[in-house]
Amino acid sequence: MSRFADRKYFGILFACASYAIYSLHFATVKWLTTDHSLWQLVFMRSVVMFVITLAVSGRGTMTAAINSPHRLPTVFRGVLQFVAMACFFLAAREMSLSAVMTLYCTAPLIIVILSIFVLGEAVHGYRWLAVMVGVAGSVIAANPGGAINPAPALLALTSALFWALAVIFTRKNSAGDSTPVQLLVTGMVFIVLSAALMTWEMPSSLLQWGLMIALGIQIYLAQYFFFEACRYAPASLVGPLEYTSVVWSCILGYLIFSDIPTPQIIIGAVLVSASGIVLAMSARGQVSEPAV
Repeated sequence: MSRFADRKYFGILFACASYAIYSLHFATVKWLTTDHSLWQLVFMRSVVMFVITLAVSGRGTMTAAINSPHRLPTVFRGVLQFVAMACFFLAAREMSLSAVMTLYCTAPLIIVILSIFVLGEAVHGYRWLAVMVGVAGSVIAANPGGAINPAPALLALTSALFWALAVIFTRKNSAGDSTPVQLLVTGMVFIVLSAALMTWEMPSSLLQWGLMIALGIQIYLAQYFFFEACRYAPASLVGPLEYTSVVWSCILGYLIFSDIPTPQIIIGAVLVSASGIVLAMSARGQVSEPAV
């Protein structure tokens, strides 16, 4: 029982690290989108991630990815992730980022619900309460204002749904392939789809080239830690820990863009942190062994 709990704590650490790096990644993308298209940035980061995966994992990884009996589910999950990202940024064109984030933060709740019916995971009453506190904190932190346009709002909710499905798929199929194989296949999916959508603009400085390469390093680390988190912890725990991204977004927004957190963001961040702590501590009571 102690060994199973320890595995889940490793999953918690991996998940928190993943979401922190994702937050840094989003901040870097925001920095670069003033000069380059989103799809070019996605293409560049995916190419760099693909190269890193090959270099770190060795020559057998490509063969394993090609011959894997699980490659189709992995490709499908990569498509789910790409659609989630596309819907998020399409919604952000028509409505405020705070409103998009509010709707997108329904993803952890969707993950908890899906984990019950798809994965057969048990979710106790106090964990439901923690999830709802996290949702409330995200809404307060985002502080959306004004009327919400139905069309982009639907896109934002669709983004949350597809990300939730991607998390469930990762948990359900993570035992089938190694993490490098999953990274390789996912990277290829993003390369193909972003290449079909992008328009190329040559970076004007070494700094821009460096930041584009940094995007690939960030996404490699974020996805590697995320896949490892799903190996060690149930999806109903990994998903709600995404609330910690709100805290990191406040910190990075202040340090990089000089955005001073409002009282609503501070209150929301406290609720989000409390939710994450409760969910992390509840792992002690879950004793069923996760997939290896």
